[in-house]
Amino acid sequence: MLHIIKSVQALNDAVNACSKDDELLLIEDAVYAANPQHQAYPLLDGHCCSVLKPDLDARAMINRVSAQLEIVDYNGFVSMTVKHPQSLTWN
Repeated sequence: MLHIIKSVQALNDAVNACSKDDELLLIEDAVYAANPQHQAYPLLDGHCCSVLKPDLDARAMINRVSAQLEIVDYNGFVSMTVKHPQSLTWN
């Protein structure tokens, strides 16, 4: 399943609902958690996680993202939805 996370506040709930084969995609304000210095960053540990580049760019976060996370564009977002027919969006 693909978990699309839109806010840092929703990240904790999403991580608790994930199984080992699930993937996380951080979008909108959730991209702040991709910064290793953010208090929510440790929640990503052990999860397959990607971050949406246009949202990083909009928040001037592109140079603050952990190298361990994959940065995807909209085409990558679409590819993730194809790979995971089921998705859940967390606000």
